[in-house]
Amino acid sequence: MVNTVHILANKVPKKMLITGDPDRIKLIAKLLNDLTLINSNRGFYTYAGTYNKEEIGLASHGIGGPSVAIVLEELISLGAEYIIRLGTIGSLFDEINVGDVIIPNGVSYLGNASALGLYFSNICYPSSPDANLSQNLLKNAVNNGFKVHRGIIFSSDSFYAEGEILEKLKKLNIIGVEMECATLLALSNLRGIKSSCFLIVSNKAYDKFKKEFYIQEEAILNAARTILDVLSKN
Repeated sequence: MVNTVHILANKVPKKMLITGDPDRIKLIAKLLNDLTLINSNRGFYTYAGTYNKEEIGLASHGIGGPSVAIVLEELISLGAEYIIRLGTIGSLFDEINVGDVIIPNGVSYLGNASALGLYFSNICYPSSPDANLSQNLLKNAVNNGFKVHRGIIFSSDSFYAEGEILEKLKKLNIIGVEMECATLLALSNLRGIKSSCFLIVSNKAYDKFKKEFYIQEEAILNAARTILDVLSKN
C-alpha cells in the first residue's frame, strides 16, 4: 500500500483526466459510469469510473506548478500511467480565439525560477507531451468540431504578473500562457509516464479577463468527451 499525504486512496486507474477546478471535475464526473469518489481531502477531488467500458479516473489538481506536482506525484505512485490535463489558456495571437483549442507541442518555463527548479536545478529539462496521445487528441478534437492550434506555450507561476513579458513571449512565437503544463509534462517525462494537454482558450492573455470569456459547461463536457474517448481507446 502506498502512503500518500493528499490523495487518500489505495490506488487510482491507470488512465486519468485531470483539471484544476474541483467544480469542473465534478461536472466531468457526470460522464462516467460506475462512478466512485475516492478522495476529497484538501479539495483534490478524485474519482474512479468507467467510460466506454474502460476504467478511467478523474482528479482536480488546483492552481500552479507546485499544486499539480503534488497531485501528479501521488497519482503516479497510486498507479496512473496515462494523464491528460484539460485546462484553459490565454492566447497571445489574434487569430487564436476564445473557444479554440491548443494542444501544445512543448512548454517553456523559467527554469530555476519555477517549481521545476527544485527538481532539475540548472538542467533545462524537456517539457514535452507524448506524441501519440497528442496526435490522437488532435484527430478527435477536429472530428468533434474544435478549431485546434499546435505550438509552444509558456507556463507562468503568476496569474497577474506577466506584464511586459507577454510581448517577448509573442516574439519567440509562443502562442499562449497558462500555469501547469510545464510541470505536468516535465515530471511525466521524469517519472516515465505518458501525458498530454488539451487547453481551451478562455481569453486573450494581453487583455483583462472578462466575464464573457467564461467557458460554457457544454464546451467543457465536449472537451472532456474528446479526452475520455482518447484515453478509453489508448
